[in-house]
Amino acid sequence: MRRCRCLRLALGEEVAKRYRIVIDNPLETAKQVARGIEKVREFRIETQDAFFFNWGLHIELQFQQPFKPTHANMAGLKLHRDQPAHLLAADLRRAFSGIVAGNVKEEGMRAIAEHGPFEIDGDPQIMRALDKMLAGFVAQQRMKLPGGTAYVPCYKVKVRA
Repeated sequence: MRRCRCLRLALGEEVAKRYRIVIDNPLETAKQVARGIEKVREFRIETQDAFFFNWGLHIELQFQQPFKPTHANMAGLKLHRDQPAHLLAADLRRAFSGIVAGNVKEEGMRAIAEHGPFEIDGDPQIMRALDKMLAGFVAQQRMKLPGGTAYVPCYKVKVRA
């Protein structure tokens, strides 16, 4: 699937085992969620883990820290494959979080209005795939602001040759 190209390019083919995309099919989505819940239930029984808290889950402190999507923080993201995949995945999540903030959160929208779009830079192949994926989302949703104004992205992906 085209949308997955960016994730697979950045994180490797192994990442495809970690997600399933269901489009325009609420019934199938519900079935997938139910299957996932059942797998978790079986795992918790098998490992004698509690149902009310995931005692076996360890999240490193750096991933628990909130990300403030400022222009400096967005520009400082490390979107390169010369690092462990989990670190790249964390910075990709931060990039998406910044895009959401620039679109819908008052503080993010105000920063965009004052300083222009967030600039996202990194590995040229990843940036090309990210730019294509985001452009596809925009085109697919035909995002419009109130009053019929066309959507203007709050980000600029630096795409180098």
